[in-house]
Amino acid sequence: MPAELISLDQASWRLEKSGIPGRAFAELLVNGEPPLIGLRPGNKLREHVDLSRVTGLLVEPEDVVIADGIRWTHVKLDWFELRAAFKRRGHPVSWTWLSNINPVVLERARQPSPRSRFMSDWRTTGQTRPGPVAPEPAQRARPEWFQDAAFAAVVPASGQPPRGRRGPKSGKRENTASAIRKDLRDQTLTATALRDMPEKELAARYGVSRDTARKARHDVLRS
Repeated sequence: MPAELISLDQASWRLEKSGIPGRAFAELLVNGEPPLIGLRPGNKLREHVDLSRVTGLLVEPEDVVIADGIRWTHVKLDWFELRAAFKRRGHPVSWTWLSNINPVVLERARQPSPRSRFMSDWRTTGQTRPGPVAPEPAQRARPEWFQDAAFAAVVPASGQPPRGRRGPKSGKRENTASAIRKDLRDQTLTATALRDMPEKELAARYGVSRDTARKARHDVLRS
């Protein structure tokens, strides 16, 4: 399935329409799903936002994420991956394209197109330019949603952030590696196919994140 990159603001609006709070979104991000891309200060090319050791995360309007004091702007994410990640956690996203149909959209649909208005005005009054078109309203969650979209981890007394992920290991990496080895033994998968398989396809095959799939594949190939 092709990626559908959308802005962080648009994603927040869709999630709020689905009843998913900002806190759940922030927790999903710090667990590595889905990956974000954005601009770091002074950079002009988008890159992946590294949240692997984040101890503080804030999500703000206008497509901004602040991770451990670094302000990432023009943030985008894959809508399909976001929906799949919430579904795996038992929180399906209920937003559909029909959710875009609101009173503002209906009112704009009733209005004639700019070209037809121009032709009508030209015939009746001789005007040569169409009138101004009202801008599309910004689609983003309410300020309360963004205020709730924050994450803070406990920093040890040394003042150093914890290494790797917080909390006990889930065992997903080991279980995924075991499943891959079983497929190799059963000859439903070859080492070459495993090595060449895109991370997204590998993650979908074993129902884990890309990060987990990549590490599990590395463990298997190394052994």
